[in-house]
Amino acid sequence: MEILKRAREIVLNPKGTWSVIKGENIEVKELFINYAAPLALIPAVASFIGMVLIGMRVPSGEVLRAPFFESLAGGVIGYVLQLAGVLAGAWVVKYLAPSFNSKADLATAAKLVVYAMTPVWLLGIIQIIPGLGVLSILGLYSIYLLATGLPALLDTPHDKVIWYTGAIVIAGIVISFILSIVVVGAIYGPMYMRMMAI
Repeated sequence: MEILKRAREIVLNPKGTWSVIKGENIEVKELFINYAAPLALIPAVASFIGMVLIGMRVPSGEVLRAPFFESLAGGVIGYVLQLAGVLAGAWVVKYLAPSFNSKADLATAAKLVVYAMTPVWLLGIIQIIPGLGVLSILGLYSIYLLATGLPALLDTPHDKVIWYTGAIVIAGIVISFILSIVVVGAIYGPMYMRMMAI
């Protein structure tokens, strides 16, 4: 599987691509190593470059840049936790499947979540310019991919797709919130402890 070709196909032709994906026999580990891990690097690296090298211009005209080591640590921790969040999302999809008369299979759920995340990861490139972060709202296209992937991969009945999609999105928000607390604590917790010791 060529990663860029698959990313383009899932974004531009989701319904046709979900049919192809359904027929593929791929392990969760292979899916993460060959697709999710490389694509998840895009926002991590772009954000690091944007915050540390380019910086953000404030109204006074000064350019503020983030500290190198804290940003590097935050990027690495955020990258790992983002992949953990995708895996947690796959578990949620599998766990919720019986409630929505859908197929409960972790490998298939992982395919759904990983490929639905494609627009979010691709749009991560805009984080290289900190002021353009607002454009990341275009990543909401992932919700559409999720909704089209549920009936194609998990055989979700059409009358349950909206509810299942909503449940997955809410669970994803909760997972993201928890992981962001972990990232902030891991990065700023030690700094706070050093400040308290002074």
